[in-house]
Amino acid sequence: MSQITLFADSRVPCPQRLLLTVHELGLQIKDIREVDISKFEHKRPEILELNPFGAVPFIRDETYDPPLMLTESRAIARYLAQAYGSSDASASLLPDPTNVVAVAKFEEVVSIELTSFDSCANQLVFEELFKPSWFNGETDVEKCKLLRESLVRVVDLLDKRLTDQQFMAGDKLTVVDLFFVPYMHHLVRTVYPTLLDSRPHLSAWWERITSRESYKHLFGDSKEN
Repeated sequence: MSQITLFADSRVPCPQRLLLTVHELGLQIKDIREVDISKFEHKRPEILELNPFGAVPFIRDETYDPPLMLTESRAIARYLAQAYGSSDASASLLPDPTNVVAVAKFEEVVSIELTSFDSCANQLVFEELFKPSWFNGETDVEKCKLLRESLVRVVDLLDKRLTDQQFMAGDKLTVVDLFFVPYMHHLVRTVYPTLLDSRPHLSAWWERITSRESYKHLFGDSKEN
């Protein structure tokens, strides 16, 4: 059992990255505290005292004195993989640190996910899913049209990238695959069901991802996401 407390709203993509990582690592979390962002609980004084950025997820790891407070889902996922993951490079969720090419390709796709995929997928899912259903907002149709055009260009490049490899950073699963998963789930399942059509390599990657126990555990048909 770890000494980690995870503060999260498990219904939304950024915390879902961490929940996938935790499951892949087989890591036992001391406590998971749900923070309902639809009720703006992440802006309450007791949360802001712990995380002045007023966002979830974040963790408190009491392994250290003083405890480690860490924000940002990608940073936390990489920390968990480093601190609690396998020391065997072939089984780690991180690239082999002795293989400079593997590290470079990993960092490349980490940047692609953040600056190219997330920059449009995040906004599109918010506009077409969370904004109307959680906040009674009106979808910006023109904005979504432009976001879809940008997203198509990105997924075409991802499909090409996956032509000769099974996962985003190479031939083994790493945390960067998990970074893509939550928004891809919401796109394929709800917002943009035809996104993977005519993209065979990306579709094959998605089949590999959705067959994993971590995905089934978080996004199983009985769950509402």
